Amino acid sequence: MIRSALGDKSLQVSRLGLGTVQLGMAYGYDKQSPPPEDEAIRIIRQALDMGINFIDTAPAYGHSEYLVGKACKDLAERPVIATKISIRDPGSGCFLSGQALRDSIEHSLSSSLRQLKLDALDLVQIHSLATRFITSELLNILADYRKRGLVRFWGATTYGEEAPLDALEYPEYFTSVQIPYNVLDRQMESRVLPRAEAQSIGVVFRSVFLQGVLSHRLGRLPKHLIDLQELAAPVARLADDAGIGLGELALRFAAFSPWVNSTIFGTTNIEELADNIRAIHLGPLPLELTQALSRTEIADPTMLNPGNWQS
Repeated sequence: MIRSALGDKSLQVSRLGLGTVQLGMAYGYDKQSPPPEDEAIRIIRQALDMGINFIDTAPAYGHSEYLVGKACKDLAERPVIATKISIRDPGSGCFLSGQALRDSIEHSLSSSLRQLKLDALDLVQIHSLATRFITSELLNILADYRKRGLVRFWGATTYGEEAPLDALEYPEYFTSVQIPYNVLDRQMESRVLPRAEAQSIGVVFRSVFLQGVLSHRLGRLPKHLIDLQELAAPVARLADDAGIGLGELALRFAAFSPWVNSTIFGTTNIEELADNIRAIHLGPLPLELTQALSRTEIADPTMLNPGNWQS
């Protein structure tokens, strides 16, 4: 599978990356249970055997880090593993500062190193940011961990424009940004993606299937998400007209974007994993279809944020 530099030429990642939240905890609009441990490990190893070399995990993803560490510990060639830290107080949700911030980061990184069975972490992303978050104190901490050799590169996982634009102000500290992007949600094309390209910062796409909405599960959405069927209907019709499954169309649209280095997806079964990899080997969508998809518009983009979905 083709690889590209995720912001730094030494950080070469596959076009597809494996997201592992679904392997470590119940996830999605239907809170699907994760597979048994042996099956989760088999999925990770099969992904690696099929050419994926980029794995995304986090301490917040249940047993995900443990599973990734166990699956990869005896490999001759380790994949690029990206994990995360939070810089918020779990009680108040406010950003930490001072010794509390340092203690939280130290504890999280120590735990990740242990769970992943690593001496240094390839990429650590500050997790789930939606507002400006940079302080001189935080930058000093990030620089310190790189100097100590415990973290090779730093990134950020974000929502909206404010947080990624903040990170993009500091390309000497941040190697990558991870953002939501799919055929319905292209808001980052306006400011964030051009800025990342100009700053030579790597880009990772997530939410390309919108938790299953942009897949064969579209017709089986629960009642409280029925409005999403209407939003996705134009895309589904284009997929039908082209003779392409909705999930394949959504994946190929995102993964072959000119802006992206790696597109991560999650799965709980081998068959779905193989289908996604086969889709990538088919290459980009036809230009006319890509152009037609790019003309689809969403009147209310807030509906595309799973955080706004009420059960």
